[in-house]
Order: sequence, then structure tokens, then C-alpha cells
Amino acid sequence: MLHAWLIVGPPGPERRALGRKRAAALIAAAGQAGADVAMGHHPDVQEYPDPLRIEHVREIMASLARSSLLGGGRVLLLGELGQATREAQNALLRVVEEPPPELSFVAECASSETVLPTLRSRFAIEPMVRRTLADIVARLHADSGDVPNDIVESAAAAGRGYIDPAREALAAVSRIWTELPSDDGSIDWFLRAAEAVDSSDKTWLNGLGGYFTFTWNKTRDERFLRARRLVHEAQTTLSHNGNPRLTAEVLFLELARLGVLQRGASSGSSLS
Repeated sequence: MLHAWLIVGPPGPERRALGRKRAAALIAAAGQAGADVAMGHHPDVQEYPDPLRIEHVREIMASLARSSLLGGGRVLLLGELGQATREAQNALLRVVEEPPPELSFVAECASSETVLPTLRSRFAIEPMVRRTLADIVARLHADSGDVPNDIVESAAAAGRGYIDPAREALAAVSRIWTELPSDDGSIDWFLRAAEAVDSSDKTWLNGLGGYFTFTWNKTRDERFLRARRLVHEAQTTLSHNGNPRLTAEVLFLELARLGVLQRGASSGSSLS
């Protein structure tokens, strides 16, 4: 069996669960042992934090002679490898090339292109399987309680086939839905709207963008296409270290002008 695997897909609990499942297979952990791996409690499966740093690789190198406690071999779960520094990836390459016979590796990344080619070539690539939109919608409905169906469907679409980003999008849009101030005619609504969201958390932008994309596809109302572009512009601004609060204020001002948010969440109404 191959000794190094790279799980490729968006970060989140599902990707980590897949990594642990692969780890369990590598040491033939079944029954209670398999459950321990799934919970992150198996003594022969060591998990490292994101991102992997050079000090972690040095720790790995110092522990190469360590024996399996339960006799089935050892697995190192390396976390998000694409965010590891070049120094850490180069150092890890030497370890992955010639590991002890009973040592295996499972790493994760959002895109295999973020891993150095020399290191990536030492891993078997295991892409996460995309789910159908209907499957994601059903799972989100099971999690979301009484959230309106159009918001659930927009979050599912924003997940692009993966449940973890869909859940993030749903949480973000649901939070906006419940936290936006009511529209009392005040000209400073956009200021209070920006204050209502955690503007330093970019997840809400992903969710809002997914909602506008879904609504545009459903209605072909040009306002929602423009709204999606405004969200993209805000994301670009933040990616260039723009001021989060100011970015949110400008965005909500433009969205208010477009009229794409039904403001009145405090009284139970929804987006759009």
C-alpha cells in the first residue's frame, strides 16, 4: 500500500474526516480502533496543526525511530500542506522520500498546485468527491431548521459540490438574515448593517455572494448580478488588506441603493 496520501478539497470537518479515514486504512484500524482514529484519539495517529512549520518537520525527523504502540504502524496527519512554508515542504520531502517501513503520511490541501511539485510527486492524490446539489440541500435542511428554502439552496450552490463550504455559506447568510437592522428609514442603515456583521470574517462575504449568484440564476434580475459583482469587489479589496469595516460599509451602501436586501430582519423577514 502507498505510504503517502494527499487529500484535495476545501478545508473543513469533511476533509479532515476523509484524512482520518485514510489513516485508519493505512494502519488497518477497525472497530474501536477505527472509531478512535475518527475522533482523533488513536495513539498511532499523530495530527499536526495548520500550517505545518519547519519546527514540526524537525519534530517528525526526531521521532522517526519511534515504534507503533499498537503494532499496526504509525500515521502522521500533516494538515493543510499547501500553506506550509517552502522551507517546511523541502524538509518534509526528505522524510517522505525514505520513511521508516511502518510510517505513513496523510496530508490535505485545497489545491495540489499549492504544494511544491517535488513534494507533490511523492503523494498519491485523493480528490474529495463532489456531492450533488440535491444531496447538499437535503443535508443543509437537516442542519438548518426553519431557514427559508431559497437561502438553503443558495448556500448549497455556493458550496460548489462540497458540504463544508456550503455550511459556511449558510451560516454566513443566516447570520446576516438575523442580524441586519430593521429599515426604519434612517439614512445610516448601511453603517448599522456593517456594524451588525463581523466585517473581519470574510465567510459572510462568501455566503452573501453565493446568495446573489443563486438569486440571479433563478430570477435573471440584473440587480442581483450587480450585487454579486459588488461582493466580488469587496472580496478583492479585503484580499489587498483593505479596511474591513469601511469595505462592509461601502458594500451595504451600494446594496441598499440596489434594493436587493429586504431590510427588516429584526421582525423576522428574510433576504430579498
